[in-house]
Amino acid sequence: MSGVLVSNAMVRFRARHRRQPSPMTGPTVTTIRAPGRRPTLWGGALLAALLCAGGLCASLAAAAEDYLTPAQRAAVQSLKAQVAAAATTPSTRGERARVFHDWLNAYALTGQGIPVNATLAVVGTLTYNNRPGADAALDAMIREFTLLDEAPDAVGTLRADLGPFPARGFVTLRQTYTVGSRAIQRSGGLLVARHFMPRYGAFQATDPAADNYVSIAASNPGVAFTADQVGYGGMHGGFRGSAPTLFFRLTEGELTPGDTVTITYGDRAGGSRGFEMSRIASDRMPLPLYVDLDGSGHFLTLPIQPIEVVGGPVAGIHGFAPSVVGVNEPFDLHVRVRDRDFNRATGLLPGWQVLLDGKPYSTLPDGEEPMRTVAGIKLAEPGVYRFSIRSDRGQIVGTANPVLVEANPQTRVYWGDTHGHSGYAEGVGTPDRFMRWARDDARLDFVTHSEHDIWLDAFEWRTLAAKVTDYDRPGSFVAYLGYEWTVNNTQGGHHNVLFRSPYEGAASAQPGAPRRIVNAQFFPTLSQLHAGLRAHHPPRDVLVIPHAHQAGDYRLGDPALEPLIEIMSQHGDFEWFGRAYLRQGHRVGFIAASDNHLSQPGYTMPQGGSLSQRGGLAAVLAREHGRDALFNAMRERRTYATSGERMILRFAVNDTSMGGQGVFAERRAITGRVIGTAPIDTVTVFRNDEVLWQRRYADASPASATARDGGYRVTFQSPSRPAQRGDNPRGWRHWVGTLTVRGAQIEAATPVNFENLAASRFATDGNAIRFATLTRGNSSSIDLTLRDVKRGARIDISLEPAREFGGAPQIWRRHAALPASRLSLSVQDLARTGAANAVAKTLPSESWEDSVTLRRLDRDGPLDVRFDIDDSSTNQGDYYFVRATQTNDATAWSSPVWIGGYPPR
Repeated sequence: MSGVLVSNAMVRFRARHRRQPSPMTGPTVTTIRAPGRRPTLWGGALLAALLCAGGLCASLAAAAEDYLTPAQRAAVQSLKAQVAAAATTPSTRGERARVFHDWLNAYALTGQGIPVNATLAVVGTLTYNNRPGADAALDAMIREFTLLDEAPDAVGTLRADLGPFPARGFVTLRQTYTVGSRAIQRSGGLLVARHFMPRYGAFQATDPAADNYVSIAASNPGVAFTADQVGYGGMHGGFRGSAPTLFFRLTEGELTPGDTVTITYGDRAGGSRGFEMSRIASDRMPLPLYVDLDGSGHFLTLPIQPIEVVGGPVAGIHGFAPSVVGVNEPFDLHVRVRDRDFNRATGLLPGWQVLLDGKPYSTLPDGEEPMRTVAGIKLAEPGVYRFSIRSDRGQIVGTANPVLVEANPQTRVYWGDTHGHSGYAEGVGTPDRFMRWARDDARLDFVTHSEHDIWLDAFEWRTLAAKVTDYDRPGSFVAYLGYEWTVNNTQGGHHNVLFRSPYEGAASAQPGAPRRIVNAQFFPTLSQLHAGLRAHHPPRDVLVIPHAHQAGDYRLGDPALEPLIEIMSQHGDFEWFGRAYLRQGHRVGFIAASDNHLSQPGYTMPQGGSLSQRGGLAAVLAREHGRDALFNAMRERRTYATSGERMILRFAVNDTSMGGQGVFAERRAITGRVIGTAPIDTVTVFRNDEVLWQRRYADASPASATARDGGYRVTFQSPSRPAQRGDNPRGWRHWVGTLTVRGAQIEAATPVNFENLAASRFATDGNAIRFATLTRGNSSSIDLTLRDVKRGARIDISLEPAREFGGAPQIWRRHAALPASRLSLSVQDLARTGAANAVAKTLPSESWEDSVTLRRLDRDGPLDVRFDIDDSSTNQGDYYFVRATQTNDATAWSSPVWIGGYPPR
């Protein structure tokens, strides 16, 4: 995400703070302190040098404690004086921002927390040198660092009840702030900010009996607070704009050093149920607090406490197994018990029965462990095998991905996520949580913690490199070092950068440390990114993957760096994005990713807002598992994308498999196979951006289609492409309304792809269904079983007014208001079209046509399909790719195959 305006009111500290031993039991105390320095030694090495020149060399010991080199200290002292004397202007911003950039990274390398917008202040002046308010934001940040540098005890300490607390539970927790060396004057106070992603309860301080009541109390009896609201932006406010935020303003007295102030979230003294905790489990749920020392409106962040949130009762189960194995090759089935929000379930869990192709295979005893393994499975015959898991009493049922057993597998499928975030940027959670989830919860074969470079400092980059080596397990789990180059699409759009090795290009000053990233602060356009990466790294050891949230510029590409395009994530489905690159002549393959921001790569539920669907997965085709094998396969485009389901996809043209270039031939034999996690719906083969062939496997048979009773599907779909070239994608389309069946009876109704718990709704009342769902380049459906269907039966749909939302800011067109509308789909018209067709109504919206489709559906269609197509062409460089969809609205996209022609150089 990007487009964040930097202002004084957005300042906060990062996740990392050194823990100081606490004399109290339970809570953790975190102190903001410059290591090894006393506040009076503001001059550090510079002062020591002056003293030594005067014969006082004994002060050299104090100089050695400075975290800045003598040259840096001199530059920082000059910067302080410059800002104190005059505000930053366009003529001075460049040099000041560069000095400050070095300063903040040196401070970060001490292990201390830094304000998250410290790095953004540099972005505002260097990356976007005309951003409104950027110069003032830089000055404010320099003044804040001056305080940290010269009076490190000024801000104080914080301790908190750390939990664990149950997800979605109503809880009471306290954070207690101890005033530092600077008193808090009247009109100052504490800002009770909220992170914009976890979606916990909305704080309020006016009704003690209502949910989410927040109170304040101080140890000093001579002070009083008034609950107020101030506008606040950024991650702990409105993100891209200001949002009303609870502020306890000091209206009587003064808080002096050593006084304590306790904020109670979910104070139950007045009858409140408590504070509604986030639905997301985390090892560091942020409840940020800020302090205003003097009523100036300049908020200093107190260190984020590592509050733990754990999952709730069991609501589902899922199995993970290798997609391709050899005959009699031993493998493990990993079973994960989850709550309704995909967290690990807690409490006493039932026993489980594991079935193979519907027959009992193994059992797992009851207990509290949500992660189980059935080890050493061997399958003696080639074929497709399917595991399912059910609780002892059968109330909870789950499945695993299909397993293809081959006598001598030439290619295996490895699953990964190349794009995910933690609390090192605008997300939630720690890098350890991110890696553990990828390896243990999602059972990925590989992952990249691709954090936004505009928020990364030097300490965090080193930490991410260390986590790659800590969690890497040769032969089973590969962690790739990477980051997300984060600029607006007017300067190139978002691109994920992956490195083959965390030690690639080791800096001579620190052997083994990763080379400094080519970041947006100093490489602010796409051509500069490509040039910077080529200058600092061998191109064969780098992957650059654009994605469509802040849409990458598909007119530009570097063939040596950019072999893959991310076409699906929690932000939506963006097939158009990959096809735009292909139309420009770029030879690129397709992958999907999660872009999850809650430290949950590879196995994600919708978060709401912009990230309103499940995350995608990258499938990599390689002979073996390994760092080089997977990286080389990605560079060679031997990949496909899925919307999160581990479908097995095979596709070739003249025996050249996906990602490859075959020799020119006029005759083209196209072969493919789709092994689904649910019945296959439609397979579409494209040639040069046009549909060449399509088959719908889930259409009802002609015999059943003529019988009006039976299964029907109503599907909602909206395009995600932008209205104009160069803009960001269209936002989410919210479908809210009532579906009424007339001339028939609803026997059963099931929502499909209604997984966004925050935005979806589905309730039946006789022959009427109240529903709400979202689409953005994908589809969402309602399956109906109808009986007593009359000749004139129809389905009437009444849609309420809605507005598009989410996604990156659009440049040429704002999110549109969608008017109320009514439409009717005739069962009789459907019968006239025949079993292979459908009845659709479109809702024109500017340059798009949203659609609602009615069709007959066979829910028990094939799970495994093969297709063979003959094509001919005299064109050099024709490319082919396939899209496969399932009846659960899941999708897979192959990378293209080229026939003849010359690749870009």
